[in-house]
Amino acid sequence: MRRDGFTLIEILIATVILASGLFSLMIGLGNCAQMMALSKEYQDSQFVFSLGERCYPVPPSDKITDPEKDERLNVDPVTAEEMIDELEMEVSREDLEVFGKYTFERTVEEKELDVGENDDGLYVLRTRISWGGGREGYNEELVRLIRKSK
Repeated sequence: MRRDGFTLIEILIATVILASGLFSLMIGLGNCAQMMALSKEYQDSQFVFSLGERCYPVPPSDKITDPEKDERLNVDPVTAEEMIDELEMEVSREDLEVFGKYTFERTVEEKELDVGENDDGLYVLRTRISWGGGREGYNEELVRLIRKSK
């Protein structure tokens, strides 16, 4: 006896294959959306970094006498909103809400020397942009070396 069409088992197998493919696709789309949101946050942090560099520029090394006490180099955490106000920038209300959760901070510390290494007068300048809050907080840090003038 000859039958045309599919058996129930063939239909079930095809349905399982289709469902697993759709499930994988949905997971991939979710990961993609999450990465896009995170990249937007990193782009915003770069904007806040540029605001901080405009408000608190690093002076030339020949003008730095004591980096650890220099107020131009050591910047307590300041919000992006405060920097936007200081620079008198025109920013929309929506952008102010977005940048309100970002902070700019800069610290200077003496470079740690290895055993037998001569002091070369270098200091570590750490600039940190933080956003988010609590355990879910994120930050981006730029580390540079600066030399004090003699």
